[in-house]
Parts: sequence; structure tokens; C-alpha cells
Amino acid sequence: MGSRTMRTAEEEQEKLRRFVDEWRSHIWEKLEQFDSTSSQAAARDVGDINEDPVQIVTKPLEGFTVLDLIATDNFPFNKLLIVLAHDCHEILQLRKQALSKVYPRLVVFGLRSASEETALEGELQKTFARSFKFFQDLLEFVSKLRAVLSNLVQQLEAIYSGDTTKSSRRPYAAFWNVHLRTAVHCLAEGFTTLITIDEIVAQNTSIGHSISLFKRMLHSVRSEPSAFAMEPDQVESLDSEVSKVDNVLMGGLFQRCLQEDFYGNLEIQKLKTNRQCLDEILFCVREGLLQSLARLDSLREYPYDREKLFGLIAVWVWHSWMIGDAPEKKLTKLVMELQRRAPVLHLFCNVRLVPLQFLIGHLPSWALSSPIIKEARRDAGVVNTSYLAALDDVLSSHSQTLRSVLVNWLVSFDSTVSPVVQQLAIHAMLGTRFKQLTQGVCLANRLRHILRATIDIHAYLEVPINKEQLKKLRHVAEILKAVEAMFHRRSSETALGLGHMLQLAQSQILRRLSPLKAQLEADLLAMSRSTGVFMLARSLTRSGKDMDTKITDALAAVNVAIKMAEGCSSMQSNVILRLALDVICSPNSKVPDDVASEMMDLCSVIELVADVHNVVKLVTDCSFLYWSRDIMPACFKMLYRKTGEARHLQLVVSAFRDPVNLMITGNADLSVIESYEKEMEEAISNELVAPLCRDIETDLRLHVHSAHLKGAVNINPTKTGVRDLSWFLHLKPLRLSSKRIHIRSRVETYLIAAFYNHAAVALHNWKTYGEMRHLAELKYGLELDDIHLPGQTLEQGVDVLEIMRNIHLFVACYTYNLNTQVFIERVSNARNRKYLNTVNVRHVANSIRTHGTGIMSTTVNFAYQFLAQKFIVFSQFLFDDHIKSLLIKEQRFYKEIREKGGKDYPVDRAEKLNKDIRKLGLTDDGLSFLDQFRRLIAEMGNALGFVRMVRLGGLHYCSSASGFLHDLDKEMSFQEASRDAGITAGGVYAGKILDQALDSQKISLEGMDYLNILTTVFSQELRSNDNSHLKNFFLIVPTLTINAVEAMLQAKERMSKRGRDASNGMFTDDGFALGLAYVLKVLGQNKDFDSLHWFDSARHHYLAEKARIEDGLDMDGIGSGMNGLQIWSQKLASISEEEAHNMQLVVKRISSHLMELELIFFTFSGARIFFH
Repeated sequence: MGSRTMRTAEEEQEKLRRFVDEWRSHIWEKLEQFDSTSSQAAARDVGDINEDPVQIVTKPLEGFTVLDLIATDNFPFNKLLIVLAHDCHEILQLRKQALSKVYPRLVVFGLRSASEETALEGELQKTFARSFKFFQDLLEFVSKLRAVLSNLVQQLEAIYSGDTTKSSRRPYAAFWNVHLRTAVHCLAEGFTTLITIDEIVAQNTSIGHSISLFKRMLHSVRSEPSAFAMEPDQVESLDSEVSKVDNVLMGGLFQRCLQEDFYGNLEIQKLKTNRQCLDEILFCVREGLLQSLARLDSLREYPYDREKLFGLIAVWVWHSWMIGDAPEKKLTKLVMELQRRAPVLHLFCNVRLVPLQFLIGHLPSWALSSPIIKEARRDAGVVNTSYLAALDDVLSSHSQTLRSVLVNWLVSFDSTVSPVVQQLAIHAMLGTRFKQLTQGVCLANRLRHILRATIDIHAYLEVPINKEQLKKLRHVAEILKAVEAMFHRRSSETALGLGHMLQLAQSQILRRLSPLKAQLEADLLAMSRSTGVFMLARSLTRSGKDMDTKITDALAAVNVAIKMAEGCSSMQSNVILRLALDVICSPNSKVPDDVASEMMDLCSVIELVADVHNVVKLVTDCSFLYWSRDIMPACFKMLYRKTGEARHLQLVVSAFRDPVNLMITGNADLSVIESYEKEMEEAISNELVAPLCRDIETDLRLHVHSAHLKGAVNINPTKTGVRDLSWFLHLKPLRLSSKRIHIRSRVETYLIAAFYNHAAVALHNWKTYGEMRHLAELKYGLELDDIHLPGQTLEQGVDVLEIMRNIHLFVACYTYNLNTQVFIERVSNARNRKYLNTVNVRHVANSIRTHGTGIMSTTVNFAYQFLAQKFIVFSQFLFDDHIKSLLIKEQRFYKEIREKGGKDYPVDRAEKLNKDIRKLGLTDDGLSFLDQFRRLIAEMGNALGFVRMVRLGGLHYCSSASGFLHDLDKEMSFQEASRDAGITAGGVYAGKILDQALDSQKISLEGMDYLNILTTVFSQELRSNDNSHLKNFFLIVPTLTINAVEAMLQAKERMSKRGRDASNGMFTDDGFALGLAYVLKVLGQNKDFDSLHWFDSARHHYLAEKARIEDGLDMDGIGSGMNGLQIWSQKLASISEEEAHNMQLVVKRISSHLMELELIFFTFSGARIFFH
């Protein structure tokens, strides 16, 4: 046995060595390929965003803080820029955090799977409880954002203070004419973040409903906190926190900014009187609206333009509250112009915002009385209808043009970013690539707006989408995902050139700033007539000539801008650069308007390209399709009709798969994700795969019948047309979130099953279906299995070959009955069925009839490999320190008993060991280590039972096959008889073959004792000194039998129940007894176990316990007559009715334990016979 084990180990090591060598040579070959440019291109060409496990993410990282980046000799300017830059950067960081963490959680909160039409009782409360930590973090996020917004407004109020009496002492009087557009735009960004949260909470009714239900539940908990393991103060604290969440979220975050003094210390009153500050903010709002409106609905529109537009409207609303007077008419008209051109804005995913409704809900009464707004309210319905008509017109007339432009961009970008072109003229291509990146993002953003706005406005106005519109919307989604795939495909090349492209854009800003710096330095030198000490004092106190101060500040701003343009294009640097340009491009500066506009545009493009990874992800994201998933089956159905567009299928699947990423980011329940994935799979299967299977089968059938039956089928391709269905068969597997759909494999599986089933029903047609199989291979390249029908037999039972290949699953999913020789499937393995599978000798015999007697030896080999693996786990369990120490204690205890003259192992000791092992820990299913060890032995016994069944099945088959043969024990040779009879050589050879078949049959009948072989092969190794820790196994057998008795009683009780309680029910598990007998024989511990007299001891124990309890209820032992009756009455009087009932239950329980113990004893005794 030892030499065989060593030989097996050496073979496995040799296989592993060959595998490692092959893998190493393969990797070196790939690495060598990467050295060549062409191989790099090929590697990138096959890159797929749906398959790549690693993605390249580009993000400029700044190693310095705002305080470190701003360092000039102009200390007052430093202070101003540092404070503003810090506030602006903080707002942008919070907005980024909201986009990635806050919005997704709020949007997907409360989503349910398609099977749950309404939430179950208590489900919303549990959902809110699981997300309570998030809502607390959300309150902190809102508080922090409000604090930063408050500080920014206070800084603007201080800068633009109009107190002329103290102008000589105010340090920032020179900044009164500077338009701090960046600060106002960041204020708009902060307001947009608050409003977006408000809109998500308002549109996702599950949030408010769950909070209301949770508060109602807390009122019930407050009445009886001890029942919920809570203290009263804990309930009050929790209620206070929930009420805080309710008040903040449900009260409107932006509305609180308008009506509350969230600036603190009554700063809002000072702000209302600072007209210069409010006018400056209004100027920036007007300018920003004009610039964004000029780009709206054009190919120059940036991804965040619409959100910025709405943020500026929010600032205008806030300004209306501050001035306390009717708003400016021109700006009001401008806002209404935006409302006319974009009556619906999308803030995040499916969250829509109607500007007019927002203005009505948040503008003060004196602003709503404006005739312009009243007119807009009257015309709201007409505006919405006109906007829908305009979108439909754009979709029908301009979408194809946009698609053509984007297709041209795809080709151009792919060729320009190609590594070959990159090496030929890398410097000359930087400008082109920079322009293409921006152009691709803007084009994708425009298409995404058309897609989302068209679907949403149709849903908002309840206008259905016709087929032609749906077709164009599908095309838009396809091209969006194609853009995403292109950016991913060339991500490595883009990442390599991104730094150079940003430097190129920054150099254009530097080229415009350098002359300005030289001019400012010359002006400052010409005006400098004082000493250096006085100059230093003046720079610190801001005194002296106003023009001198402005030049000093402008020069400091230019120096800061140049420093930022020469450094990393991080978010901090871009904010500081924009603020510095605001100062440089002030109205009284010497910078021309066109130059200032160019530098601001360059800043916007730099910000876009620096964050191109996230921007591309944003403009190609189709997660909003989850709320319009009703169109998904129609899209797949439409795509199937156009076989030439089959290659677009993965793009459509990717578009509808985007909501899964949103759900994962938003921490949605796994059931919701699985339900949506199931919807996608069913849509693909029902609308594409199933029709494809039917059409291919029909096409094959028509071809075959047209060849056999003249005139039966008349196909004229010139009239009916030709649909090349093979396009779908050549597609790569479609990847969903957690599974793949391989259309080719599904079609092959369908045809194999269809051909087999049809041939089985009508066996005379098997040739026709064979021809269809060959035709499928020739026409469609499908690899179909042969139609195997067993001659004269159609056995529907389980195949032994499948059991043998998956013996580890079989022994775990079936239980064995030793007496009836049958395996019964566990109930837990057939939860979705109303029946249980069984395997008996007849099934094995039929399998041997089909596959031959050779599978019997193969079965033993598989059983040997399985037992070898199980013995490893068996040894590890007994080698564990905890188990080993417990068994050593049992050894000492039993030795003491033997020294005192005792011979029986006590039941109490076995029960105590069972409890001690249970204390070591439980699995999620409530199983102890001993339960798992018992199951291990039962699985080993099941494997041995299967070997025994295969042996009996072989005998059954051989007996049936030999029924009409002569007595095999008699010596007779058909070969010699044929030769003696003078038959030809062919007949003699046939006689020889028959003799060989009969000899093989005789050997099979005599057979071999497989169980003894499996015993011998392990005995020598496991009894060696290396496995000395196994010598105490017999001491754990009593505990195992106690554990088996309890487990079997519980399993039998579950058999009479329904639902989940019946999932682990069973009535037989003789594999445990067989495995126990086998292990004792292998370890040579039968005599040691017999010396315990375990079953006698357990039997006496239970009988004594039963007699002791029955004695309390028995009258026979008391005697007869009046005296006996009086004694019995007194005895019963001392026992209550409940105690008597409990005693009867205990007696019944002990009887059940005793009966189950006897069954194990009989089965164990019978099993031991197999190994004698």
C-alpha cells in the first residue's frame, strides 16, 4: 500500500511540475511579445471593458495642500487666495463625494426585486436600520457642506464690503472691482448638491416612508424597551437621532438655507445690506448663465453645463431672498429663457428637476408676482409639449448625423492613438489627441442627453415611444457604449500621453501670461520710488497708492497662475488657477477680453481632460435605463430582426447592465441585483436566443425536407430574402454582472436536446435528424453530439458513470440503506421538487449493460481516491489539539475504570464529551465539529455502500446475461469445437471471441472482494507510528453514536413537517454504521472498541432511566387492596398533572433513543461482517 501511495504522489508531483513548466514558458512568450510594438497593439485591440480584470484609471494627484501651493511675497493676497481656494476646493470635494457615495445610496434605497410588488411587513424598517449609519454620515456631510458654504458667503461679504468710511483701512479694497466668478460658481455647486439630495429624497418615497415607519416602531419599543433588550435612555437617544434625520432631510436642505440664518451670528443681516456684494454675485450669475446658454444643445456643451446652469439659478433664488425686492427683469427673462429651452433638467441618474416647479416652490412671494414668471406658469404646458416635439425632431433628424460624427470620431481616435502612429509623430499628434479627447466627450455627452431626456420626458408627459423612436434610442445607446469601449481600448495609450497633453494646454496659458508678467514688472519698477523697507511696510498694510496696490496684486496673481500652470493639473491647482485668473482678468486689467476668455476655456478643457476617466464614465453611463427597463425586451427583439447588427448586441447589453454598477455602488440588496440580472437574462433568452433556436431548427428542417420531398418546400431567396443567423453564433459570450450567456452553446444545447427527443419519440426518423446535425455543422459551424440511443433500452434512471465522476457530491446528497440496498436522495437536495431520486441495484445493472463491466473497476478506483481525501480530513480532525486533549482525558478515565475492575464505558461520559466538543464552536447551520466528523464517516460509508451496490449490480447483470448459456463451470471451448467441426477460419475466430467473452463473464461472476481491497490498501499506512494520533479513535465512537442517535431522531421528526423544517428530514443513514465499521477495521481497533462494551452499557443505561421514571407512575409495584390504593393515591397527589405529562414524554423520548441505538447496533453488527 505504501509503495502505491508513493507512486501516486510522484505521479501528481510530475503533473504539477509539467503544468508549472508549461505556464512559465507561456508567460515568457507573452512577455517577449510585449516588447514589440505590433504585439502591444494586438494586445490592446483585444482588450474588452467587459472582460478586463484590471483597468487603468488616470487621476492627477497633488502632493501639496492649498496652503503650500500659494506662497508669494504679497501676504494679504495670500490670505485672500488661500481662504477662497480652500472653501472652493472643499465644496468641489464634497460634490465629488456626493456623486460617488451619497447620491447612489439615496437613489437605490428601498429598491425591491421584480417579484416583490410591495414591501413585506417590517422590510422598510429593517432597510432603514441597516442604512442608519449612512444617514448619520449624511447629516455630517450636509452640516459640513453648509458650514463651508456659510464661510464662503462670509468671505465674499467681507471682500465686497461697501463701507467707504473705512476704505483706507480695509485690506481688500483693491478687490472690489474683481469678479470672483470661481467662488460664485462653487457656491452654485454647493447649492446644486443640496438641491439634488432634496430631489432624490422627494422622488424616492421609500426614504420618507421608511423613516415614518421606523419612528412609529420606536413608539412601540418605548412602551416596553426590555422586551427588545434595550434601556429607556437608549430608546430615547435613538428616537432623537432618527427625528434629527427626519427633520433635516424632510424639511428641505436648500429651503433651510433660504429661510434660516445658517451663516451664524446674524451675518445674514449684514449680507442683506451689502448691496455691492449681492450685485457682484448677481453679475457672475448673469455672466455664467449667458456663457452656458450659448453652449446649450450644441456640440460645445460640457458634461456638467446643465448642472452648473441649475446651480446658478439656485444662486439667483438665494439672491432674491437676500435683496428682499423684485428681481431684475433682464435676469428673470434669462432664467425663463433657460426654462423654455430646458424645462426638465436631470441632476443624477433618473432624478429629474423641473426648473419652473423649483422656482415656484422656492422663490419668495415678491419674486413670484413678477409678470414674466406668471406668463411662464401659464405657458408651462405648451413649453413642455414643444420641448418634447423638439427632442423627437432631434432624435429623428439629427441623431443619425450625430451617430455619423461619432463613428468618424471613433475611427479617427483609434487611428490617432494607435501605438504605431504614436511612435511616428508623438509630438505632432499631441494637439490632435487633446482635441479629440474633448470632442469625443462632448459628442457622447450630447448623445446621452438626447437618450435620457427623450425617455424621461416621454415618461413625464405620459406620451408613448413608437418603434421608430425606440430603434433610434437603441442606436444612441449602442454608440455611447462604443465610445466607452474605445476609451477603454486605448486607455493605456491615453494614459501615456495624458501628461504631455495637459502640459501642452498649460503651455498655452503660460504663453499668454508671460508677456503680462513682464509688463506688470515693468510698470511696478517704473512706479517704484520708495525704499525697500517702505515697500515692505506698504505690502503688509495695503496703504499707499491704489494703482500700486492693484499692480502688486495682479503681479502676485500672475505668479500664482504661472506656478499652477507649470505644476500638476490637480483639483487644488485648477481652483487656484481659476481664482488667480479672476484677479488677473479684472475689468480694469490690461488683459483683452478675448485672451481672458481663451484662458478660462483652456482651464475648463484642462479640468475635463485631467479627469477624463471619470468624465467618460459619466457621459457613457446608462444606469438611468433601470427605471425604463420595460423597453429592454423590445430592444432585443428589434435587434434580432436585424441580423446584420448582431455585433451591436454586447453594446446594448452593456447599456442595460450599467444599473448593476449603480446598485453595487449604492449598496443595494443582492436580491435586487440578482432579480434585475434575471430580467436581463430572460429578455435575452425569450426575445433573442429562443427565436434563434427555433429559426435555425426550422431552417435545417426545411433544407432537409426540400432535399427529400420534391415540391414540399419552395424557397426563393430572391423573394423571401436571406437572414444570415450565423452572425449571432459568432458572437463572444455576453457578459452580465455575474454570469455569461453564450448564444452558440445555448443553440447547440437546444438542438441536441430537440434532435434526441424527436428521435426518441419516432425512432424511424433518426437518420433525418442525423442529416440535420451534419447540415448544422456545415452551414452554421455548430458542434452537435451524436444522437446516442441505447439499443432496445431506454433507461430513465441515474447513470452510474455520472455518480462515479461526482462521487463526492453523491455521497453528500444521498443516504444509504444497508438492508434494502438503495440510496435515497436527501430532502434538502430536492427542495424545488415533489419527489426524491433513488438509486438501486437495477439502475446499476442497466448502466453496466450500457457501458460494460469495465466501469466496476473504475468505480473502485474513484472510491479509493475519494476515501484517500476523506482520510486526510479524518486524520486532521483527530490531530487537532482540542480533540486530542479530550481523547487523552478519555483514555486516562477509561484506564482508571479498568484498573478499578469496571468494564463498561458510561453513557454520561460519552454525553459529556459530546457537549465539550460542541462548545468548540458551531457552523452557520448549527453543526458542531462532531456533527461534521459524523457526516464525514457517513460519507465514507456511503462510498463503500456504492461500491457494494456496483458489485451486486454487476452480479445481477452477469446473471441476466448468462441465463441462456451452458454451465460456465464446465470446461468447453467454442474455438476447439468449431475447429473440430471443420468450420472456416472466420468461424473459428468467432468461436475464439465468444470464448473470451464467456471467460470475462465468468471472471465478473466470481468477482473480487472490493471492500477488503479498500481495507487493506489503507491499513498499513494508517496503523504506522506516523499516525499514532489515530490510536484513540475507538474512544470517540460512543460519543459519535450518541450524536448519531440525536441527529437521526431530529431528522425523523422533520419528516412529518412541511416547509423549511422538512428540508433536513431523513429516515435512514446506514452509511454512518458502515463507515464506522470500516474505519475500526482499517485502524485495527475492533477489539479495543469491543472492550468498551458500549452498546450493552448504553442499553442498560436507557433501560434503567426508563424504569426509574416509570416507577413513579407504575401501580403494579405498590400492591393491591385498599392499602396499595391509598399509597398510590398519595404518590400521585405529590405529582402535578403537568409533571406527569412531562414524565411520559421523557419515557417516550428515552424509548426512541433506545430504539435508535438498537438500530445502529444491528446495522453496525451487520456491516462488520463485510470486513471479516
